Amino acid sequence: MMKYSMIVFYKDHQPFLQKMQELGLVDVTVSALKASDGEHDIVEKIKNCRQAVQHLKSVAGAQKSRQDIKKDINADRALEIYINANNALIKLKAGLDKASKETAELAAWGEFDANYIEKLHDAGISVHFYELNEKRFDEFKSRWSEKYSITEISRIDKKAYFVIAALSSEVFEFDLPELKQPELNHAQALENIKKVEAEIEEQQGIINRSVAYIDDFVAESKRLAGDLHLMKAISSGEEAADGKLIVLEGWATADTQAEVDDFLDNSGAVYIKEQPSPEDDTPVKLKNNRFARLFEFVEQFYTLPKYGTTDMTPYCAPFYMFFFGFCLCDGGYGLIFLILGLVMAKKMKSGVLRSIGWLTFWCGLATFLFGMATGSFFGVSLAEFKLFEPVKNIFLDSEKLFYFALGTGIVHLLLGMGVKAYSKAKYFGFMHCLSTVGWMIVIVSSIAALLVVPKLGLTVAFGAEIFWSVFGLGLFLMFFCNSPGKNIFVNFGAGLWNTYNDITGILGDTLSYLRLFALGLSGSVLATVFNSLATGMSPDIIVVKQIVVVMILLVGHVLNLCMSALGAFVHPMRLTFVEFYKNAGFEAGQRVFNPLKKEN
Repeated sequence: MMKYSMIVFYKDHQPFLQKMQELGLVDVTVSALKASDGEHDIVEKIKNCRQAVQHLKSVAGAQKSRQDIKKDINADRALEIYINANNALIKLKAGLDKASKETAELAAWGEFDANYIEKLHDAGISVHFYELNEKRFDEFKSRWSEKYSITEISRIDKKAYFVIAALSSEVFEFDLPELKQPELNHAQALENIKKVEAEIEEQQGIINRSVAYIDDFVAESKRLAGDLHLMKAISSGEEAADGKLIVLEGWATADTQAEVDDFLDNSGAVYIKEQPSPEDDTPVKLKNNRFARLFEFVEQFYTLPKYGTTDMTPYCAPFYMFFFGFCLCDGGYGLIFLILGLVMAKKMKSGVLRSIGWLTFWCGLATFLFGMATGSFFGVSLAEFKLFEPVKNIFLDSEKLFYFALGTGIVHLLLGMGVKAYSKAKYFGFMHCLSTVGWMIVIVSSIAALLVVPKLGLTVAFGAEIFWSVFGLGLFLMFFCNSPGKNIFVNFGAGLWNTYNDITGILGDTLSYLRLFALGLSGSVLATVFNSLATGMSPDIIVVKQIVVVMILLVGHVLNLCMSALGAFVHPMRLTFVEFYKNAGFEAGQRVFNPLKKEN
């Protein structure tokens, strides 16, 4: 990455940035100042465009037939029409729900004439509306009829609906809460519903026709995003010489700096090009091969690496795939992910979804291979079949998986230390990596002397001179090379303190990898349990037995697959972001390289 400090005349400021936007290669540093009204308006338009696209895609998918719709207005006007129609539709649907409830309530009163009730009122007769539990109504109706003029209207859902007519000039008292007189009768309410439904159909038709503008709204959203980026860049320039000059800061990748230099040389701007310093907020652009690039999706759940440090993605990619397979650990489940990922990679149009498809494919492949290594296929032990009898002794059992998880953790942590040593040597000098190399020598030599050499039957004992020579070299590097440039006592003191922290940390980190063993074992056990339930709980009735077996297997394995896949997705991330990143000396960065450019 190259840093550019640019100075332009204030009148050339905006045209200069517009030309730079057309170039599309420079990330202009923008300030975090309060957004202007114009920026707020653009943000609102972008949001409207994206919401419209999301909604219209679902509308397009739900349409039974898609006819070619003539586009006779621009995207801005089409968006305005869509928003008005959608807002109207939301209000109409809310009104329809309310009207439907009111219509259901009016059904109890039949087709009365509100005008007739008004005439009765003018004649001095008032009508009162009531509802009551029909059992209680039947108990008291005869008694009430002696004093009041009661007319039963209907009975619905064990409720009696009735009215009482009384003279307006007389005091009317009735010991029940009175209902409000309906403003419409049932037929009028139904007619209103038909009108609302017609308006809904009209607005829905407008929305259906807006489907033709999906691509236009996407393009408009991208154009507005470019305009917003340009506005932020313009407002971020620092004024100098009483506002006559504008100072800008920009960044370009090393492989495009020749084009940027040529642009600036011909722009009339004064600029300084320099390498970024550690104090700069340098943007980051990851650069990985096709395989590792798939795992950037997972790595960015945490954060980007700081500029000037090592990108961990190439080191984490194969291990994440490996850990996923270890956690899921079943050939049948792996086959499902493998096929699902392949279908997504081949069928999906979105580049992001295709990348996720390939990521799923590779993780599924690792799971399938792990399942074959452990002899598990949908919870069925392959060692029980004659076909696999010659190789059943090499299947990984639970004990082997336990030690395999610990060994995997040690290898992963040593790789992290190696990456840390490489990064320190590359960016700060060889002397700064010696302490980490010393730790690696101590760990590797101890493991070799305690475990590897005895297993191989060699005669090199723990106390032999070769071990103590190597071990002593590691200790020397740990205690006396951890703070280059400082005196021997400072180095030794810092080495003692770091040793305590590192020993406890490495031990805890190594044990953390046992989660791979636990998750793999639990998934396999649950799969076996569901298989046993399917055969043990099915009745001995032809056809019914097969149906019950299939249902239990289907529900059980889908449930187990979902839970196990969630663990297989999350826990490898945990091992990567906590254990590996810590031992690899990962430094987080926040700023993504985002060049000022016109969106197509």
